[in-house]
This record gives sequence, structure tokens and C-alpha cells, in this order.
Amino acid sequence: MPTLPLLASPATYNPHTIDMVTDPQARHYWIDVFVNHLPSLKRHAIISEGDTDDARRRVDAMAAQFSRMLDALRANADAFGHLSILRICELREQCLREHHIADPYHHIKSMENEACLKLLPGVLAELDAIRNPRKLLETLIVGVFAGNVFDLGAAGTLALYESGKMDYHDVRAKIKPRPWVVDDLGLLEGRWLDGLKLPGAVWKKAIVLVDNAGADVVLGMIPLCRELAKRGTRVFIAANTHPSLNDITFDALGPLLERIAAFDETVRDAVGDGRITPIASGNDAPLIDLRNVSEELASAARGADLLILEGMGRAIESNFDACFTCDTLKLAMIKEKHVAQTLHAEMYDVVCRFEMGR
Repeated sequence: MPTLPLLASPATYNPHTIDMVTDPQARHYWIDVFVNHLPSLKRHAIISEGDTDDARRRVDAMAAQFSRMLDALRANADAFGHLSILRICELREQCLREHHIADPYHHIKSMENEACLKLLPGVLAELDAIRNPRKLLETLIVGVFAGNVFDLGAAGTLALYESGKMDYHDVRAKIKPRPWVVDDLGLLEGRWLDGLKLPGAVWKKAIVLVDNAGADVVLGMIPLCRELAKRGTRVFIAANTHPSLNDITFDALGPLLERIAAFDETVRDAVGDGRITPIASGNDAPLIDLRNVSEELASAARGADLLILEGMGRAIESNFDACFTCDTLKLAMIKEKHVAQTLHAEMYDVVCRFEMGR
């Protein structure tokens, strides 16, 4: 698989923000995260697989295999090559595939997409009514943070979802006020406003790596991509090639955009003329190693002047310190205690990191 051509220094690129090799405390913390998440994974996998005797047998075998792998990693960090959060995610996906469990969260993703499609016209109408470009930008970014709470791979937000208390508008209203723990909104705003004032200053091509299905992509990221397309940017929305947790996949993203295009003229026109194009990233994990992306993503990225990495996995747990040749926006809500400690932050703090191209 090719390397993303936007990396400023592919030879020194390290996607792993958190050191699990030399820090045993971090290693045991993250192994515990995966152990504690396993009952939820099993429960949802059984439902998605049809809740048959065969499904239960395969899910139990998957869980037993993954548990043995986690025990081996607890005893020896080198048990399966270089240890990282991404590597553990890859091992989990390997176990799922070997036991023919295609998409454990399929039923939840479908249900949440349907629910959020009903809310989207109101969200878009609200955004279209904002005339102040600064207010519009901040509203879009806060909307991304609110959507990113729909994450069934993090303990805190998983509990919030299962309690029935995950409401997009309520979460959006409770996003922590600025200044955020990482707050480059002012710098981003400067670029954003330049694009309105100076001919040709708007970004010409954006690569957007999206995260979760449901509120995350439907109510958070698609409105942001829609606004970029309105301003003349050609936007490639890159989703996972293969399922991972409740991440949106390329196979689901295309039909989702078609359904939005059916009721929103702006999205319909943008999809029709190629200003919004879904592509497969080549990824099958909630984090991403940009040395291994799809040919399609690598090709689309050539000449891009904006890269957006969204979600805790893609923008913080991997690639937080990565540098790129184009303007880069990293957006995420913090939903794990260890990630919060790493950034000297608190749970549910938000990150808006904007870096100029090198």
C-alpha cells in the first residue's frame, strides 16, 4: 500500500502518539481498555450476526482468541511485533475476520444513521441562516465535536450511549467553552476568512479522514464538508475500507451521501459535479498509519492543500505530532483518561489543532 503523499517527512513519520513499549503503565492501561471493552463487542457482534447458536459460538471463539493475545501482550510487549494501540486494534480485527464476524456494530450504525438523517435538515437550515463567517466556522467546529461523542470504542461514551443519554443537540450545547485545551480556531479562522476575501485563496482540494457513523459523520463532518464545497473546495471524504467498531465505512458513506443529496440541493450539486467525493482510505482500524493507505486515497491526495483528521484515534492517538506539506486540521473530543493525561486535559475536552503546510 502507498504512503500518503502529504506527509512532510515520510522517513521520520511516526503515527504512534502513545508509547506502549517503554511505558509499562501505559501498556497495562490500554490492555485493560481492550479487555473491558470486550463484553460490549461480544454483545453487539452477536446481534449483528443474527443471534444464532452459530453466531454465539463464533463470537465466543473470537473473544477467547483475542483475550489470549491480550494476555500475551501483558506478559511480553513484543509478542506480536511493535506494540501500539493501532497494533492491538489490528489484532482485534484479525480475530473478528478469522471467525467470520464482518461488522459487529452494523445494526447500531444503521440505526444511528437513520436517526441522524432526520435531524440533518434542521442542522443544515440553522447553519445556512448564519451570516457571520466567524460564527459559522465556530458552529461547524463545535458541531464536529458534538458528533464525535458517538464513539462506541471509548468506555465513557459507550456508557453514555447505552444509558440513552447521547443526544446531539444536548452534547453540542454542553461543549466546553473556549479556550479549548488545544485551540487554534483563531489561526484557522484567519485562513477561512482569507478564502472569502482573496480570489484563489480558498483551499482547492481537501482530504477529510472521517471517524464514526451516526451523529459524527452525518451531523458533524458532512456539514463541514458541505460548507467547504460551497466555498469552491473539492472535498474527498475518506472512510474506512473495512469495518472497525462504529466507524463509517466507504460502502456506507456513498449511499448515505445519496440520501442526503435527495433532500439537500447543496449536497446534490456538490456530489453531482465532484466537489464532494467519497473514497476508501484502505484502513480497517479507528487509528490510521498514513504509510499504508489505499491507491485511491494516495492519488486523490496529490496536490491537496488541506488535510482534516477527525476523531480521537486518527487525530490524537495517531498522527497528533505528524507534520504535513499542506494545511492540516486535527479535530477530536477526548474520551479516554490516558489520552487526557497525555495532553494535560480533562475528559471531554476538545482539540482543534491547525497547522500551516510545510
